[in-house]
Amino acid sequence: MSRTVLERLERLPRRDLTVLALKGISTLVPGGWSNPTSADQMISEVIGSQDPQLIRQVRIRADQLSGARAEGYGRALSLYDAVNRSQHATGGLRLLANVTAGLPLLKRISGITPPGDTLQAVDLSLKVGAELLAFTQVNGLPGDSFADFGAALADYAGEARVRMAALICFDGLLPLGDQALQRLDGLLGAAGSGDLHKLPAYGRMAALIPGRGDAAHMSFLRRGVDQWLGWAGGFVGQLGLSGQKAVAALEGSIGPWQGRFDQLAAFLDAFTDTYAHTGVQAVARRLVERAAAEI
Repeated sequence: MSRTVLERLERLPRRDLTVLALKGISTLVPGGWSNPTSADQMISEVIGSQDPQLIRQVRIRADQLSGARAEGYGRALSLYDAVNRSQHATGGLRLLANVTAGLPLLKRISGITPPGDTLQAVDLSLKVGAELLAFTQVNGLPGDSFADFGAALADYAGEARVRMAALICFDGLLPLGDQALQRLDGLLGAAGSGDLHKLPAYGRMAALIPGRGDAAHMSFLRRGVDQWLGWAGGFVGQLGLSGQKAVAALEGSIGPWQGRFDQLAAFLDAFTDTYAHTGVQAVARRLVERAAAEI
């Protein structure tokens, strides 16, 4: 039997490299991030009460919604899981023993070879696409609800907002440079179906992407990216995000980095689960909010 959303929440790590990376990047985001891993505490925060009976009622309803096939909470998590597994492959790491690079805590890991810019852009577009599709699944909307997604981004907060900051920094600014958002459309225009098929996430997501065939799916991803870019550009400008600023924030939590920015991006892709981690937390919060409203 598959785990419920709240069970997934409670199995998230409280301290590992993923958590440290998210804590570092969260220092750049107003409101920060507290790494919620307790279902009861999240329920208590949402309902504004510590009444055990009420918390139990909300949890029971949340578990019912989580397991209902007609609801999209489980499918939303599967999307985050898909891009998370894919990013480990997309990191493009060659691990050579006995060579040092980057983080002192990984003395024997280096030879980090980042993926090409086009493949990196396609990987980013798949993550944005997964975000869009997860949004529609959780909210019961058609998969091509681009305008609704674009409007909702402005209301992202907490773990969802930190996930977007990590996406921009780890998958955009660090591997593609500070002009990553401006370059993205051109890079995606140069991508072909072969690039899509290099990414494991595409195979796992394809059935949920509207349209038939690689060309239709790439068109969907580009439209999703267009909506996301409209918000992301303002977000970057508002917070003054840059590759250097991201590295400084990460060094405050995971230690000094002595390699190139794109190597750090590849390292994070290979060894962290930031997208799935915050995805579980965000889906859990939306689930709890709905369950509480129905009690």
